[in-house]
Amino acid sequence: MMTRLKNLLSKSKWGKYIIVGGFTFFLIKGLLWLIVFFVAGFSLINFGS
Repeated sequence: MMTRLKNLLSKSKWGKYIIVGGFTFFLIKGLLWLIVFFVAGFSLINFGS
């Protein structure tokens, strides 16, 4: 089942767009959360001292 889905997505043009789009979406989402945690951490450090 999973291999059939992978073959279908990798062979069609729209499937490649879905794979690349999903990857970039989660990459950008992860980077934004990383920035949020850095900002929150630095404000806590600055607020504490």
